[in-house]
Amino acid sequence: MIKKFFVTLIACSAVLVGCNNDDDNGVDKETKIPVEERNALDDEAIQQYMEDFYFNPKNGKLTKFDTIKGNDDDAYPTLKSLAKQDNLGIWYAENPNHKGTGETIVSNDSTSIYLSSVTTYFVATNSTDYKRKYGSLGQFYYSSINTGDGSATQDPTFYYFTPTATEIKNGVKREHIELKNFAEGLKHFKTTNRSTSDLYNFQGVIILPSRLAYARNKYYVQSTGLTEYSTYRDATIVFNFELPKIEKRTTK
Repeated sequence: MIKKFFVTLIACSAVLVGCNNDDDNGVDKETKIPVEERNALDDEAIQQYMEDFYFNPKNGKLTKFDTIKGNDDDAYPTLKSLAKQDNLGIWYAENPNHKGTGETIVSNDSTSIYLSSVTTYFVATNSTDYKRKYGSLGQFYYSSINTGDGSATQDPTFYYFTPTATEIKNGVKREHIELKNFAEGLKHFKTTNRSTSDLYNFQGVIILPSRLAYARNKYYVQSTGLTEYSTYRDATIVFNFELPKIEKRTTK
């Protein structure tokens, strides 16, 4: 059964930042650096990330070099060697072993999608605790392949979100969850035309630097409401995914 991605499933995914923070109202130091420095740090971290990862030829899952015992992965192309950056600044890459040949979305308002994904995020850092600027990786929302029956998710809320009447009354807008630049990045890909219940075979990756994701804007967490200091503040988001199917949206 296709899983519908509700906000209630992610209420605990964007808790307020509570680790590695200073004494200034519990705000992480990394979230207070100047925007220009943040952007440059993001760009450097993304380059390092793309140098360190590749598409696993078995299933398209992003895999870090030299992390699978007994796997000689030196011959695999780096994500960096496959990646392109569009005019908006979105990074994207197609898995050379599994490219879509079907349809392309028009917009999130007019196109409903089915998506299998593993999506992670990082807050780029200058901390000497890490060898690379991308530091540690966290899970963004959830991995659709490990949830429920593992089938593709229809319209995850970061793609298409409809606030309830109560949420609208409380000032919640689509932009507080939706990532418009994910939809823009998805326009570089075509559907694979496989069954939405098939075992995933990821076709690509979309990387949104923080300035194209939630940046320092308000984010909506159902359990706590709107917040300026969510887990995803200043976070670069990496979508590793397959788009098996799209449909024309019948209602907005």
